[in-house]
Amino acid sequence: MFPRQNKLYEDQMMGSTEYLSSKHRIITLRGILTGESESSNLLLALADSSSKPVKILIASPGGLVDGALMLYDTIKTVDVPVLTLGRFCYSAAVLLLAAGTKRYVMPHTHIMLHLPRGEIQGDSREIEILQKELIKARDVMVDLLQECGVKRTRKQILGDIDRPIFMSAQEAIDYGLADEIMTKDKLKEWFKEG
Repeated sequence: MFPRQNKLYEDQMMGSTEYLSSKHRIITLRGILTGESESSNLLLALADSSSKPVKILIASPGGLVDGALMLYDTIKTVDVPVLTLGRFCYSAAVLLLAAGTKRYVMPHTHIMLHLPRGEIQGDSREIEILQKELIKARDVMVDLLQECGVKRTRKQILGDIDRPIFMSAQEAIDYGLADEIMTKDKLKEWFKEG
């Protein structure tokens, strides 16, 4: 067995996700959102260990509404600032970007909102039940977007998301989904804050 030569060796043996989490209090959220609770649990652990901000990097095409709502609730209930950085956010991932205490987007971040979707199969009664659940999910998403600072009325948001709506970084800021565009200097600050 080789002796550890220095701290750099230890850091190199750690994956990028673990490194960002342990050294800089950064959670990486990438890929399709599922019902898993790993990101929510990591946020709870980081919030419990220090009062410093936790940062969430988001690169996701969206996914299950329930998975997004679980993390949304955790973001909103922890007692530390949660800074979000959208690198690519579609669908339910946009809600997580908007949930942050301070919300950033990269200069070329692509944002997309749309109505909740689902596969509906079964007899007419089952289809009716599932349709009601989709409408509930839509209403919850609209309510939460407004709670997060979207600068549109409920009717306007419903009209906007009737079909997929794509936004640039600046359009997402103007819409109320983010606060500012991430810069090189601000990113350096993020790493110092951890």
